[in-house]
Amino acid sequence: MATLKNTVSNETILLRSHHLFGRHSGSSNTLLINPESSRLHASIHWNGTSWILQDSSSNGTFINEQAATLGNKVILNLDDNIQFGALDADVWCLINNDCPKCLLVPIESNLKPIELEEVVFLPNEEYPEMTIYQSINNEWVCESQDGIMPLESGEKLSTLAGSWYFVNVDNFEETKKNVTKQTTKALKINANFTVSKNEEHVKLTILLEDKMIDLGERTHHYLLLILARKRMEDQQSLAEENEHGWMDKLLICQQIGLDENHLNIHIYRFRKQLIKARPITMQLMQIIERRRGEIRLGLDTINITGGFDS
Repeated sequence: MATLKNTVSNETILLRSHHLFGRHSGSSNTLLINPESSRLHASIHWNGTSWILQDSSSNGTFINEQAATLGNKVILNLDDNIQFGALDADVWCLINNDCPKCLLVPIESNLKPIELEEVVFLPNEEYPEMTIYQSINNEWVCESQDGIMPLESGEKLSTLAGSWYFVNVDNFEETKKNVTKQTTKALKINANFTVSKNEEHVKLTILLEDKMIDLGERTHHYLLLILARKRMEDQQSLAEENEHGWMDKLLICQQIGLDENHLNIHIYRFRKQLIKARPITMQLMQIIERRRGEIRLGLDTINITGGFDS
């Protein structure tokens, strides 16, 4: 992702699709502290193919020690050096000029911005309270214990360890041409469980269309087994189809002897396992579905071999 580095302080910043520089703290994405800079000094934005700098200051902006003409747009190249307001101001070097990505921008100063790629766990992988990923329709969503929420720019995400807000990337036709998008076609997914007689060992394989994904034997597969049995039980009942498989989280915690935090960790470990598996689709990431106080396995085709009842 596009990155500027201050060659004096070694500070790095990730460029938003429209990034403002200046001394006005309420309007600037990056605050300038040198007295020669203006309240709204300059902007750098992505036009779909290139990063463009536009000066709007009194004292000027310098690219490789050459003044950018007020109001004109200048294409930035990799390794360009930028100075805001004076030639003796700090030098910002463009060390990456890739296209912009969606971001999680920290509210607290002790946290770092996060580029959104594949799946992100907040506040961290050890104690995941939220999971951020792209839905099958390529929209970024936040999954928490309250369910799944689509994200819009400015959305605040708060955890016990701190808060971030979501910054979406503008849609540019050229950018979209260069980005491989996840297909929105619903794929056929089958889950196959192989369970030992004492149910101490649960193996899981997933058939994605014609590709077999062997997830092996993991402790967290027992949670999936419970959800699978509930789904199959409801499929045999008169319950409405959209209600199949939902289970109360507190009931599950009692059944497998875990608190809710460790239940979340089990779900996180399964998602992490899916990330390492190939091929990976966002439809796979949504196998476990949530709503307030409940979770379920979001699959209709399930096969279970072995277990107590075999």
